[in-house]
Amino acid sequence: MVKRDEFRNRGPIMTEVVQDSWWQRNWKWFVPVGCFGFLVLALAGFAMLFALILGGMRNAEVTQLAISIANNDAALVEAIGEPIEPRGFINGSISISGPSGEADLAIPVVGPRGRATLYGEATRRQSEWSYDVLVAELEADDRRLDLLR
Repeated sequence: MVKRDEFRNRGPIMTEVVQDSWWQRNWKWFVPVGCFGFLVLALAGFAMLFALILGGMRNAEVTQLAISIANNDAALVEAIGEPIEPRGFINGSISISGPSGEADLAIPVVGPRGRATLYGEATRRQSEWSYDVLVAELEADDRRLDLLR
């Protein structure tokens, strides 16, 4: 038979400590930070895609041709100044299939003295772009200038 005093002389009783897992300790901050990080990555991806598309339209050969024609038009240079450069978002479509293609564009432009929008329809034949219609609409007075006259 074991006496009561024998239990007291054995020393402190050790209890087993169970430590929580990493997930149990950290989920309260990991979930919001992970969601925020995913959101930031998604927004960055969309921004990069948008910049790629916008840069592609801005640097397209047909857009550069319109800007070149605009810079060489005396009436437009007199109205908004020189140099004439694209600004903002270029609207429209460019379709290329091999050496042929079509483009229908609205290109906002700016000069030192004003702003205008170039509206153009172009065709690509044998890898060369040519404008069928290219008109500049001045923002100051809504006057339209035919740039192909």
